Amino acid sequence: MKPLSIEQITKITDTQANAQPDLQITALCALENAHEGGICYVTSLDKPELLAQLKASAVFVPESAKGQNLPFDGVLLYAKNPEWAFILLMKYIDAQFQKHTPGIHPTAIISPNAKLGQNVSVGAYSVIEDGAVIGDNTVIFPQCYIGKEVTIGKNCYIYPQVVIREQCVLKDYVILQAGARIGSDGFGFTFHDGKHQKIPQIGNVVLGNDVEIQSNACIDRAKIASTTIGDNTKIDNLVQIGHNVTVGMSSIFCSQVGVAGTTHIGNGVILAGQVGLAGHMSVGDRAQVGAQSGVMNSIPAGQTYLGCPAMPQREAFKQMAILRKLPDMYKQFQQFQKETQSFQKLSFWGRVKKLLGR
Repeated sequence: MKPLSIEQITKITDTQANAQPDLQITALCALENAHEGGICYVTSLDKPELLAQLKASAVFVPESAKGQNLPFDGVLLYAKNPEWAFILLMKYIDAQFQKHTPGIHPTAIISPNAKLGQNVSVGAYSVIEDGAVIGDNTVIFPQCYIGKEVTIGKNCYIYPQVVIREQCVLKDYVILQAGARIGSDGFGFTFHDGKHQKIPQIGNVVLGNDVEIQSNACIDRAKIASTTIGDNTKIDNLVQIGHNVTVGMSSIFCSQVGVAGTTHIGNGVILAGQVGLAGHMSVGDRAQVGAQSGVMNSIPAGQTYLGCPAMPQREAFKQMAILRKLPDMYKQFQQFQKETQSFQKLSFWGRVKKLLGR
């Protein structure tokens, strides 16, 4: 990064410094590898003595630290939210780095019937088909494919080797990380005349504003109508979204989630890694599903589910507690089984004596 003064950093992050406005910061760093010239952050001061060991030149701390005599030799920057202040600084530094070559590369193949907005960049060997519309300031990196009649909004980033098939729609500020696949055919077949017959998938995919799809995730086009992903939803690497799925706003799907077709997912839903959802069901707003859960039935709004099959969190914890006792329970069962077999071998009067404790 280019050096930034403490004064510049306070303006970027809306924070206040306790000293040395001219001090130059040359790196962002984590607490565990803090060094001279670096800046980091702490979210709480439960153990202020740890600051004495910190070798960074500056650190973001909570505003509540004002007036405290903290054991830190560098500059303290007081922030309402130290982590967010650090993120704002990261955003500023990231924006200074040009990740693409502006303009249209001579090897890009762009249909004369495509429409490109102002300041659009298209990388080497990318293809843009007939009828595609690309919004202002959108960047298409090398080796991307933009199908016929695709609409991409403004300020989108389409990283290398992304495929967006025909008639799909991306609204503004969408980010597609490398290798994402948008609008492949939904997995639709019917068994007829002794074999699986393909059902045409003639719908599309619609991605809302500020959606981010990470590397190698696949969003299938609808059988009819649209597979839709709501504004501000974030989808991690290797996620599969089936045809005709609808996802609300500000939901998060972690890596390797699989969502079968015609599933409705609400706003603010969190699906942890490797969650699988059966088709034709719904997940209510703000629901959360724990990692590796298998969801067979609909989940009400605001609920947390775990397990396979997924169940309410409290019930899942009870089952987990019982499972931990299974080895002891099995030993007790074996002992009971031996005693039962021994009892059955006794004569009638032997059993009577056994029962009477003689």
